[in-house]
Amino acid sequence: MTADKTLVVGATGHVGSQVTSALLQRGHSVRALVRKRGTTVHGTSNIENLEYAVGDLRDPHSIRAALEGVKWVVSTANSIIPVGKTMGAGDLNSIGAATLVEEAERAGVRHFVQSSLPEHRLQDSIPEMAGKRKLEQRLAESAMPSTVIRNPVFMDVWLVITGSKQLIGASPHATTRRPFGFMRFWQSLTGNLVAKRGILLAPGGAMKGAAFVATRDVALVLAASVGREELYNRTIEAGGPEWLTWSDVAQILSKKTGRTVRTITLPAWFARIGQQAFSPVMPSAGNVLGLVRYLATDQPRWEAPEIVRQLNLPEQITVRQYIDENWGNS
Repeated sequence: MTADKTLVVGATGHVGSQVTSALLQRGHSVRALVRKRGTTVHGTSNIENLEYAVGDLRDPHSIRAALEGVKWVVSTANSIIPVGKTMGAGDLNSIGAATLVEEAERAGVRHFVQSSLPEHRLQDSIPEMAGKRKLEQRLAESAMPSTVIRNPVFMDVWLVITGSKQLIGASPHATTRRPFGFMRFWQSLTGNLVAKRGILLAPGGAMKGAAFVATRDVALVLAASVGREELYNRTIEAGGPEWLTWSDVAQILSKKTGRTVRTITLPAWFARIGQQAFSPVMPSAGNVLGLVRYLATDQPRWEAPEIVRQLNLPEQITVRQYIDENWGNS
């Protein structure tokens, strides 16, 4: 498949870097969209089939050039935890995404694969979620075939945010490694709560939870969906292998650390107040707190999604496996 180029948008992100690796392993010729010349995707193999295009979603000309000769597009771009100065969630998912989709249509792209978030009753008040709905609608209106992959909570992000910086993992592209001031401040307060104090912050309380999924497994689904005609013009709800409450997660961490880990509720009202306070002065921080608020309410109860079997992918990583493999690997 090396003659058929795949453009990965968000290629240096947590998921996008793994999508790039997975596509290369599947024999694709990959063009990674980066914002700065000299930026590279770490941990990739088969690099003779990897090239880079410098572009910005605010610049249609750069996107047009990046799409030259491209047959497939995978987009994982988001601004939830930014790297430096970038587009806010609203602009990224409206102006930026509109530019990307329009230029992909112009370039004759055969299939556009988009990562997304679940539908939720709070989505209109959370910029990243509201933006993804607009992007999905734009793709639905396009004559270009597309596939939207919706995923719930990333375990490799939220286990860190809720008190275990030991679980950042080895990837230099990990979301929680980004030099974003608010996230650095948050981790300075919460990063060692599990190991040092036996406390796990639980959005919504001990009995709230999610179908936690690893970014690796999200990347594998996105990469394997490229060019699959049976997936054209479909929205796929692709959760993790099991539903866990925060109490379940605390028990797993208790066994790993050898100490009792108890949950402390991070209430939705607290996140809502924080979102309202930060949004006018630091929109990205407001967006993060909006997602904490989302996580503190009801989550979709997806388990062992059919798409994993349909695409003949490896068994998904469980929270227990992720903790065992990554504890202290930061």
